[in-house]
Amino acid sequence: MRRSLQLGPANFALVAIYFVPVWGVEALRALTSPFAGLADRPHAAAAVAIRNVFDFGIDGLMRTANVLAAVKFVVAAAFAAYLIEFVRALVADREPNRETLDAVLLLAVGAIVLFGVPALALDDGALVRLHATQLLLVLSAVIVITVERHVEQTIAPRLKRAAVGAGGEAAYRPRLAASWARRSRDRFAAPRA
Repeated sequence: MRRSLQLGPANFALVAIYFVPVWGVEALRALTSPFAGLADRPHAAAAVAIRNVFDFGIDGLMRTANVLAAVKFVVAAAFAAYLIEFVRALVADREPNRETLDAVLLLAVGAIVLFGVPALALDDGALVRLHATQLLLVLSAVIVITVERHVEQTIAPRLKRAAVGAGGEAAYRPRLAASWARRSRDRFAAPRA
């Protein structure tokens, strides 16, 4: 029996497809740059904000910029690892590893906050829009995954218990499908005169 693909892991795979090339290229460009990526406005904003908080000198600014580029590269590599896990799960007809998914989600949210808060402090509209878009991409995946897990843990067992009590596991799916079909038919039926 083929398992149905859940929306949360698939949604997060699409988010990862965006972040792997975007953040990977930005991180490599910053790591190989002689200016430690300070020519890139979002990267420079985060590095300067952290420098101001900890009162680093110019050497501290360069090290901070390199560390931030390395963090971005690690997050891009984590997204790539999740994509590999997702494809393996599709081929093996199983669920993606939850620990990998949770770790990548945690890294992504942390990195986006790390880069997004300094953009808010600068009050630069373009930077705020960029980081808000990236934050919404990741948070949408977090919300979908959280709702799916809640449904899986609380609502699905109740439905199965109710179906087993009313006619067995085999009666569960056809009755549910018939219920949805009847609701759809009633909703879209022509109004009676």
